[in-house]
Amino acid sequence: MWLKTLQQGNQVRFQLELQRGGPSYNSGWIEGEFKLIGSSGKFSGGIDGTEKPCEITFRFYRRHVEIGQPGVAPSCNFGFNVYAVGKLTQKSKNNPDFSESDPRFGK
Repeated sequence: MWLKTLQQGNQVRFQLELQRGGPSYNSGWIEGEFKLIGSSGKFSGGIDGTEKPCEITFRFYRRHVEIGQPGVAPSCNFGFNVYAVGKLTQKSKNNPDFSESDPRFGK
């Protein structure tokens, strides 16, 4: 799992890639923006062809971020049994280079 973020004021732009190990090796990828309130934020966006919006929560700490996906429905169109849940340790404070949209579709 990797996360790229760029904060400008109280707006955070992000790209998130998720992977699930064997035997199926499914994955997911999403990008978007959310408003930061204190040290937390929630992305909520519609996903093409689904009725429920995708929701992902972010809680930032000094050297890590905790990510959560409320509910149990796979509403973000990630691969089978792939969810945005976990703790990521900060690797760099440099501004990230963002991918051009979803890398699976090679824009």
